[in-house]
Amino acid sequence: MASIRFGLLGALRLTCEDREIRLGGGRQRAVLALLLLRHGRTVSVDELAETVWDGSPPPTARTQISICVAQLRKLFREAGVDGEVIATSHPGYRLDTEGHGLDLVDFLSLTGHASALAGSGRSAEAADAYRLALALWRGPALDGLTGYALEQEACWLEEQRLTALDGHAELRLALGRHQELTAELAALVREHPLRERTRHSLMLAQYRSGRRADALETFRVGHQLSIDELGLEPGTALRELHHAVLCEDPAIAAPPTVPEPVAPVAPVAPAVPVAHVTAEESAGQPETSPADSPGEASAPVDRGPALPAPPLAPSDLPPNIPSFTGRTAEIEVLDALLDGRPDGEPPRVALVTGVAGIGKTALAVHWSHRAAASFPDGCLHVDLGSAPAAPGEVLGRLLRSLGAPGERLPDDEASRISLYRRLLRGRRVLVVLDDASSFAQVAPLLPANGGCCVVVTSRESMEELVLRHGAVRVPLGVLDRADSTALLDRIVTGGRTAASRAQTARLAELCDGLPLALCIAAARLATRPHWTVRRLADRLADEHRRLDELSLGGSRVRASFELSHGCLSPRLASVYRRLSLLDVPDVPAWAVAALLDCPVETAEQYLDELTDAHLLEVSGPDATGQYRYRFQSLLRLYARERAQEDPDRPAAEAARDRALHSWLTVAEAAHRREYGGDHSVVHGPAPRPHVDRDLLDDLLARPLDWFDSERHCLVAAVTQSARLGLAALAWDLAASTVGFCEIRSNTDDWRRLCEEGLAASRAAGDRQGEGVMLGELGAALLYRGESEASVRLLEEADGVLRAGGEVYGAALNACKLAVVVRQRGDAGAARALLDGALPALRAAGDLSAQAHALNNLAQIALDAGDLEEAVRLGREAVALARGLGATRGAAQAFHRLGRALLAAGRLPEAEEALTEAAGIVRAKRDRLGMAYVLLGLAEARLRAGRADRADEDLTAALALAEETGSTVLMGRLHLLRVELEEARAPGAVLPQEV
Repeated sequence: MASIRFGLLGALRLTCEDREIRLGGGRQRAVLALLLLRHGRTVSVDELAETVWDGSPPPTARTQISICVAQLRKLFREAGVDGEVIATSHPGYRLDTEGHGLDLVDFLSLTGHASALAGSGRSAEAADAYRLALALWRGPALDGLTGYALEQEACWLEEQRLTALDGHAELRLALGRHQELTAELAALVREHPLRERTRHSLMLAQYRSGRRADALETFRVGHQLSIDELGLEPGTALRELHHAVLCEDPAIAAPPTVPEPVAPVAPVAPAVPVAHVTAEESAGQPETSPADSPGEASAPVDRGPALPAPPLAPSDLPPNIPSFTGRTAEIEVLDALLDGRPDGEPPRVALVTGVAGIGKTALAVHWSHRAAASFPDGCLHVDLGSAPAAPGEVLGRLLRSLGAPGERLPDDEASRISLYRRLLRGRRVLVVLDDASSFAQVAPLLPANGGCCVVVTSRESMEELVLRHGAVRVPLGVLDRADSTALLDRIVTGGRTAASRAQTARLAELCDGLPLALCIAAARLATRPHWTVRRLADRLADEHRRLDELSLGGSRVRASFELSHGCLSPRLASVYRRLSLLDVPDVPAWAVAALLDCPVETAEQYLDELTDAHLLEVSGPDATGQYRYRFQSLLRLYARERAQEDPDRPAAEAARDRALHSWLTVAEAAHRREYGGDHSVVHGPAPRPHVDRDLLDDLLARPLDWFDSERHCLVAAVTQSARLGLAALAWDLAASTVGFCEIRSNTDDWRRLCEEGLAASRAAGDRQGEGVMLGELGAALLYRGESEASVRLLEEADGVLRAGGEVYGAALNACKLAVVVRQRGDAGAARALLDGALPALRAAGDLSAQAHALNNLAQIALDAGDLEEAVRLGREAVALARGLGATRGAAQAFHRLGRALLAAGRLPEAEEALTEAAGIVRAKRDRLGMAYVLLGLAEARLRAGRADRADEDLTAALALAEETGSTVLMGRLHLLRVELEEARAPGAVLPQEV
């Protein structure tokens, strides 16, 4: 069977048994050329038409392409070729070279073989393989063919020839053949003056030939050209060679000359048919004969074992990150991009986002090296942030990396985009676009084919990239403690971090888990072996110095934050600075609206923009449905630094104080709703900024839920107010909040709120606040079981309040003092305190405090065995509490009445009252209150002979008691459990209340 020899490395040429096959016109030649360039793979009719008619195919294009293919098939048959060289393959045609030859395949095989030989130290054989490869060229590739697509393919082929010439020259220099090279390289440099690799070889050849002055002049001319044409200094390799020539460095002296081999090296059969074919597609391709035409190669070629693919794929990735740590979940997301996708689909795109210093580039580079084997056609990397450039300029860099000669690139951006996407078509290439600032910067650099993958890193959210290109978002947060300490361990050698685990964890926390900060801290330790981990942690503990300490050479945490801050609008930057003035762990939008004196919707917009800029983090929704926003610690420090530069500091401080007072507005409203009015609390003169009623209704639908969401902020707001000297705000906000702490059994916060409010009041000489806080602190200690200290504080509060004429406050304090006095066994004194307080409570219209006082009087009667009086007082308390609604005070009144009825043996009434209490505390999700109510119900049902139902109540009460940590309640429940087990014993008599 006759075989055809196809030639692309020069004018398009076909020969069959040394006879040239004459081709038809330009269209037929263009169709054949493109099929050869894509040989072994289907080329769609649309792509053929776009190529033949240079982007403007006529309506009859598909028919004319079909005619061209039919004519080519006829030519092959007339040449004596059996079988189908061009096969119909949906959606177009495929040219198969099995049994035929293609000079491009042989060229790539020989250059790949040469590279492999050079890598194994067989320089002479490698040089001869390059010589054979270059001998295949008959002139400019695709000479005589026109049209944008084919011209760009020709550019790529020319780049492969130049790369082979450079490789050949470097090997000949290594073999001491510099004398014969000088003239060749000089001509090549004149033809390609900006090609630094060629200029490098020419300089070395000149120097080794004794022409040192010529070598220096070659550098001078190249240096001037690089400055004039590119605005850049020559590359490192060229500058280092220039220095070596100046110094006559022995390292660049000529090696001994190695003579030409007697017989040329035998190349091997091609492993990869063409540069555009992937490694997967090349597997199993048929062997083709190397060049044997007299005009194409001067030596016979033998077949040999298959070789790896030639190393033509670009690899522009920066070095991998040796200290890279963590990010397991994010890597899994990126790994999902490696699933195969047909070339006709859009490329896979990932968007890695996060604040400066969070490790976006590190993740992208690390993963790219990890995944590089999945992209046999190369990995491209562009840093879009370090030196921002127009898309056309960036495309120029990418095109040169892909092999397009720089001097033949189109000038306009649209043409460069088209060329870029054509060169990537059919190839599996990873494109990393690092530190992008906008979608407009990224869009022109996206490939159009599904074989490629793109990883974009940015501080921006780039919603358009997600919307238009289906980008997978990979948001980065700070590292957790384990990964943070692991990162420190990897950089700090000598076991210092492992030997001081507690201090290492502290250092990681001070660095906020921010990878940049951790790396800087680790580098400081690594370069100061005499420092302990504790010493550095102590230095970072000073907030005023922390950002200064986290600086090392060009790596500065503060400078990285400035990149993000500098992109904010003036108004948004002002919002960011003022937010940092609030010393709260997180903040809801309604509080920010108070800070900025704007509608909540406007505040939410600002917060969302800051979140998109990765300067804030968002969490939620909380129990009230509100999203909450927080600073990372280091970003808060940076924002506070910038806040010191606020041109209108008084306005900023007024905004801060307004926001702090807004917590009082909402806390007071929450207290009113929980207690059925402004009951059981003393207020001061602190201003209350207006908060929209509809907003209050949304926030306080469940006041306890609001408290649970705001608890940490309330404590922080009281603490900051006290530090700022806003005493009236500090103690009033504490007083409005401690009732919720009691409901939630949160004695730690209860105590801290009172201590902060007390300190602020005393510092300001605010006697009203001092008296109220002494009383509330005494109540907190009473709840904690510290009765001695409690009595002392409550008595001191009584003196301060009465001296200040605070009658209502003194009455509330007397009720608290009565409880501790009763618990210490002085029922008479307790009754006197309560009886004395009731007139003032009635005068104030405080139904809640009146019911509370009556409940305590009922308990005193119950303790004395006066069951009827206890029931009477209990019913009076319930009657008052009903006027409050379903409040905690009402639940306490029903509970106390139920206990009195239980003691009186009126079990159905007791169960009814306790069930009323249960409904209220269940709705409020008051776990401790529910546990006490269930205890009462269990007792009532046990005494009524319903042991199984009592067991259910008791089991539920035990679970709630364990959650709240109430040891007193746990003891009572376990005693009842013993009674229950005894009651279940055969012949047992049910216990009775005494």
